[in-house]
Amino acid sequence: NKMSKSYNNTITLREDADTVSKKIRQMPTDPARVRRTDAGDPEKCPVWQLHQVYSDPTTKDWVVAGCKSAGIGCIECKQPVIDAVLKEQDAMRERAQPYLDDPSLVKSIVADGCDKARKLAQETMREVRDAMGLSYT
Repeated sequence: NKMSKSYNNTITLREDADTVSKKIRQMPTDPARVRRTDAGDPEKCPVWQLHQVYSDPTTKDWVVAGCKSAGIGCIECKQPVIDAVLKEQDAMRERAQPYLDDPSLVKSIVADGCDKARKLAQETMREVRDAMGLSYT
């Protein structure tokens, strides 16, 4: 299976570390690798797609060599991806924390946006009425 919302295995931006680790560890791998001692092909493994995004060249080389020679197991292969995803999410969690700690910040941002939109809409409607020759005074 692929990672998808319908399978309830998507990784959200601010998901906790344990859940991210669990989801990545449960990802399917190369179907030819039934046992730890079976050699695999990274190109047939969905985890390899994540390595393409998150791993540096050294890690990619390690994965290819280890997978093709059965030198590493699938869980070992997934660990660098887990670490990279968690590292990327750290910044998002850090930025979101003030809003989680104080929800009134979000309410004030929304209220300010509403005020700005209201003023802009009033000005636009004034221009429309002037252009159409409608005067309600």
